[in-house]
Amino acid sequence: MDTEEQQQTDGQLAAYALGALDLDEMAFVERSLNESPDRREELNQLREVVALLPYAVAPATPPDQVRERLFARIVASTAQQSAPLAQQSQAPVRRRAWLVPTMMAVLAVLVLGLGGLTFSLQQSVTALDQTNRDLVTTLGQLQQALADTQTRQNELAAQLSTSQEQLASLGGAVDQERYVVSFVTAPGVATRLLEATPHNLNARGEMYMYPGNDQAVVIFSGLHTLEPGKTYQFWLADGQSQVTGGTFLVDETGLAQLLVDAPREVNAFSEVMVTVEPAGGSNVPSELVVLTGSL
Repeated sequence: MDTEEQQQTDGQLAAYALGALDLDEMAFVERSLNESPDRREELNQLREVVALLPYAVAPATPPDQVRERLFARIVASTAQQSAPLAQQSQAPVRRRAWLVPTMMAVLAVLVLGLGGLTFSLQQSVTALDQTNRDLVTTLGQLQQALADTQTRQNELAAQLSTSQEQLASLGGAVDQERYVVSFVTAPGVATRLLEATPHNLNARGEMYMYPGNDQAVVIFSGLHTLEPGKTYQFWLADGQSQVTGGTFLVDETGLAQLLVDAPREVNAFSEVMVTVEPAGGSNVPSELVVLTGSL
């Protein structure tokens, strides 16, 4: 604030304390008061002085006529001020008279709208819940179908493996059968007969061999099917020792064939026989001999 404005404010501050300024001047002084704590303190002091001014004049009794005119003016002024207040007090009542129904109508519309929205949302939630249940059911069905497919694949793989094993076994059997046929029908083959003992009178065997060859083929017939845990075992003997030529089982028809791999040429042995042994064979022949033969 410059010096001129400060002087103007100082001159108007006393008038401001007396309430003798117009609106623009009061606004100007109030701005200066907001900017200066010192002026606010000065204003407070001036207001204290103004408050003491009525007591600085000796009291005087006004004439009766003046007093009556003053009271009449006070009564008139009070009536004029009370009329607008009465009108103002009735105006809110009239406004409230139409405002309340309007607010109730608005609230009713809002309630109806919210009710419809809530119902719509509830329907949407119900539909979503049902959709979720359907998806869970479908997922469970797909998982079960996948598990069934996996189980079926495992079964097919096991069947394929079994089939491959069977084919390999059949292939081996076919190869052995061809070898046996070629062995027993080859020129120069020698045949030896294995006769039954009292333990199996219907059994017999035919042994095919070549001089100087360590292999031989024996074809059996009439043998009994053994109980589980038992097997037939073929033996070769030279008068001093007995060596095994392998084990075999027979089918329901009592037929079997055995490809013998001897430790040396077959014609070096003098006797052969077949015994009943525990499954897997034995190192020494048992006393249960079912077939014997001389080479």
